[in-house]
Amino acid sequence: MNLIDLINRSDKRLTSKGDWRQIKARYDENIWRAVEFANEAAFTISGIDKVYRLAALPDEIGWFVRLRKVAKASFFTSAKVKIRLEKHGRKMADKSFRFDTSAVPVPMPWNKRDGSIPDDAQLHLSFKVPRGYVAELLVHKALDRKELLKLAVGRGIEIGPGPRPQVHESSSTLVRYLEEMPIEKWAELYDPTGKYGTATADFSKYVIGTADNLPAEDGSLDFIFSSHVFEHLANPLGHLARWREKLAPGGVVLAIIPEMHSTKDSIGRPSTIDEIRAEFEAGIWRPNEGHYERYFTLRGMKESAKDMMEKNSSIHAHYYDKDNLKVLLDTAVKEHGFSSYQIIHEDNHKDFYFSIRK
Repeated sequence: MNLIDLINRSDKRLTSKGDWRQIKARYDENIWRAVEFANEAAFTISGIDKVYRLAALPDEIGWFVRLRKVAKASFFTSAKVKIRLEKHGRKMADKSFRFDTSAVPVPMPWNKRDGSIPDDAQLHLSFKVPRGYVAELLVHKALDRKELLKLAVGRGIEIGPGPRPQVHESSSTLVRYLEEMPIEKWAELYDPTGKYGTATADFSKYVIGTADNLPAEDGSLDFIFSSHVFEHLANPLGHLARWREKLAPGGVVLAIIPEMHSTKDSIGRPSTIDEIRAEFEAGIWRPNEGHYERYFTLRGMKESAKDMMEKNSSIHAHYYDKDNLKVLLDTAVKEHGFSSYQIIHEDNHKDFYFSIRK
């Protein structure tokens, strides 16, 4: 569960009190995103019964906690954290433990005899931290997308960057940027307030086209890159197959996609290979009414799926975690001529990366 994402988007399911702030912390030779608590602090996450990843009642969810000394203290002592499962303020199950400067995993307080999390349940954590120390709740390792971007070498296309491309031209990289519509229309739909800097961006290297029909000769590209685009595509297997035809030998598809369990999609179900195969066999290339209905139901939105589809509103057509993505990429290798792939993933990170090579 990505506490950092809940904080950053001011999710209404999260409430907190006391002294806390977001930090970056080093642990186990890695940089982690963390939340720092001082004195007495607490937070509560509502609606956890709807979170798909928690349905299996995992003993841990990838969080760690430790103390860090920040000021002179008269003597050392441990801190205490209580983890409680609540429903309408009533305790359903709880755990508590003490911790010191060594990071330890945070256990979950399920009553496994019940077999499920009660409806409308809340997860509540409270900290008591000694004077001169802060508690660090380590939420996830920080991924560095530079590790993926360094593979964007040679001649390539970045799909759907808007006014903020991530692959930049250099002595080793020649890149064009693909959008489905002229930038004036893009700005009207997605940047009416100028938040993304559309008015001052350089669009001289942009071309108009679609992800399923890239404006490039077969065998001409060394890379195809996209960030938070792949999840919007119906028929992902078909897109991968068509992209392979555009790649030169050894060329690579690079993508950054949301980790569904660490975003607003966390109450949804991962897309299955059966539905992905069905879209491939049916030749579906655009999200249909079923995709829209699933998206709006998942988000609790009241808009008409049919109306929003007619407006070509942007939605997530599919939902990915590392497990179902592996099945998809395995299929692309076994049945569609790719040679190998890599998935770069960390628990609770908002997004994750993959590369798949021709």
